[in-house]
Amino acid sequence: MTLDDVRGHVEVRRLLARAVERASLPPSLVLTGPDGVGKRQVGLGLAMLLNCETLRDDGTLACGVCRACERIGRGVHTDVILLEPGESGAIKVDEVRRVVDQASFRPFEGRRRVVIIDEADRLVPEAQNALLKTLEEPPAASVFLLVTARSQLLLPTVRSRCPQLRFGSLTVAEVVDVLVTRHDFEPAAAQAAAAAADGSVAGALEAGSGDYLQARDSAAALLRALASGPSAKRRLESGKEWAGSRRSARSSAATERNTLTRRLRALGTLLRDLHVIGADADRLSLANLDLEAKLTELARSYNLARASRGFESVDRAVVAVGRNASPKVVVDWLALRL
Repeated sequence: MTLDDVRGHVEVRRLLARAVERASLPPSLVLTGPDGVGKRQVGLGLAMLLNCETLRDDGTLACGVCRACERIGRGVHTDVILLEPGESGAIKVDEVRRVVDQASFRPFEGRRRVVIIDEADRLVPEAQNALLKTLEEPPAASVFLLVTARSQLLLPTVRSRCPQLRFGSLTVAEVVDVLVTRHDFEPAAAQAAAAAADGSVAGALEAGSGDYLQARDSAAALLRALASGPSAKRRLESGKEWAGSRRSARSSAATERNTLTRRLRALGTLLRDLHVIGADADRLSLANLDLEAKLTELARSYNLARASRGFESVDRAVVAVGRNASPKVVVDWLALRL
């Protein structure tokens, strides 16, 4: 995937291409921004641009099809090294020392050696310290790219040696385009997944899974159960049924929170759609366009104010769960608010 093939991040891509063209690319960079928005793909696209054998457009675009681009795309180019967390979830010092040693030699088959450290915040402190000398005095033909959604977890000494390029979230339209063209989603399913993903392709892929669709069905059932504005007792019972009263023997507290968060996000997209319908906005902007008929029926009970209040409450509930609030307390509170 060349830089030109990456969706979104136009200014970041343009800045990198211009730096390569002018031979002013810093030898080490931190690519930081939300999870799943394409930072790693930009790093690989930059590696292609630095090593492409048949550059296009006056040297500002990689061709994507020459031997070097093809090998980088398959992950088998000798001079493009991808370092990522192992089974332990960390990147350890021995792995970094190996890569630093390899980077000290001249490129074997390309013009530039590119070292991409994905999820760089998983570098243990000793591994980060092992990088410092190389980041301060990098080999002439090597570029180090530290990819992370949590740059604040990098040591200050590492951050001070690497300029940061900040990535924003993708638009819903950009996420939909990636899902349809690269992951074979149907447009309606892609729209629903993208709307629940907060601008992240990785999040959208999760949202498009069977687990998410099940969560969405569950969220719709809760809205139907609460549509008539039942008593507080009935609301709490509905919330308990929706969240699940017991944890299975195989599930953990983390799994339970993840499941609840998935259901909350699905509930949020439905309430947003009810707001769209209540405001008489363009129905094509519905995140769950495939549920338009059911949503139109629900909108009779959820007017504009109620849908707006519900959406805000769900957002607060997601934050609370993320901060380790009791799932039961969160669900009880939400059931009384909807």
